[in-house]
Amino acid sequence: MNKQDIDIILLDDDKDICVMAKAILNFAGYKVESLSQPALLPQLLNTFSPRMVLMDMLLSGTDGRDICRRLKNDPASSQVKIIMMSAHPDADKSCREAGADDFISKPFDMDQFIARVKTVLAA
Repeated sequence: MNKQDIDIILLDDDKDICVMAKAILNFAGYKVESLSQPALLPQLLNTFSPRMVLMDMLLSGTDGRDICRRLKNDPASSQVKIIMMSAHPDADKSCREAGADDFISKPFDMDQFIARVKTVLAA
């Protein structure tokens, strides 16, 4: 089975953030698949070949940093860029220690959000 190429998988348990962030990224020209249930990420990774996973640090019942570590330690997904997001103070350091390529603080400015995604994808 061939995987479909997409730019970004967006994972946030807040469906409103998924809708908003997906609209912003689509407007910027990115092909995005979003989900609000972390347990569905492996299925999406089997279907799509993303260039990036953009995810919240704290997901309902799941720590996004654990997902980040698993993705970065798996040879099949280790090259996928990861940006983590959080409103939690001091989250930047722990996300980067988990292997995230970048971090975006919530709430975020739309132009800065797009610029960070563009920069990480270009790296």
